[in-house]
Amino acid sequence: MTAEQQIASNYAAGTDEDDYQFIEQVVGGEGDTANLVCLGEYKAISQDDDSDRASNIDLAARTLDGTEIKPGETFSVNEALGDTSQDERYFETAVVDGTTLVKGRGGGVCQVSTALYIAALKANLEIVERYPHTIVSDYAPIGLDATLAYGQKDLRIKNNTEKSVFIRATALGQTVDVKLYGTAGVDGESIDATSKIIDRFDLPAADVYDDPGLLGLNPDDPVTFYVAESYRVLYRDGTMVSNDLLSTDTYQVSVQSGVLVGEGGVDPAK
Repeated sequence: MTAEQQIASNYAAGTDEDDYQFIEQVVGGEGDTANLVCLGEYKAISQDDDSDRASNIDLAARTLDGTEIKPGETFSVNEALGDTSQDERYFETAVVDGTTLVKGRGGGVCQVSTALYIAALKANLEIVERYPHTIVSDYAPIGLDATLAYGQKDLRIKNNTEKSVFIRATALGQTVDVKLYGTAGVDGESIDATSKIIDRFDLPAADVYDDPGLLGLNPDDPVTFYVAESYRVLYRDGTMVSNDLLSTDTYQVSVQSGVLVGEGGVDPAK
């Protein structure tokens, strides 16, 4: 038996090298580490090529990495990251102002919060607060994103288990990988997060914009909206046993960029 195999044998079945190295670094010899496993993971990958945005993602991931959420505790991403729009460590990159892309500090951090959100869903943790972006992200299925706007919109997750949960967040370029470690659940059970578009409708531009002419639209021109539902799905021994509705979100198609933009007022999409 190799040294790595010997170390791995001290942990729960299915624990790989990355898992037990993280557990050793974060938890050390304290507590019951033998039962810690990856409860949920999501890897968010963007096609953006902005190096400043990649730096923002890396900083946000490193800030969350190693965080312990104790039993019964509610974790706030805004509290952990602070106001990234005012933090000079974060670069100015593209964010969404209404239906317009503008420069704003901290672009990219919502890719990290989105990866954490989906990982938390798969870990069956309680979602206390979550909001969709104003623009559909390329790094998550429609309806499964999680935006941040400090002082307005947060992602808050409650550890509803009896043991601590630990966040593992790593970034490389435009990719962020979030894993949540905790005590293994019921054998044979697994959880997934899914979504689907359930409706499409049009509204006259005059009902959507104060002055459609500024966007090159006539008052009667149609503006398209999509409605998406998201679900947390429980499987037992490969068979679906529940399919719980998480949210219903409405997204608008931007007449300027052709992307889907969420319902509501000005809101930075990072």
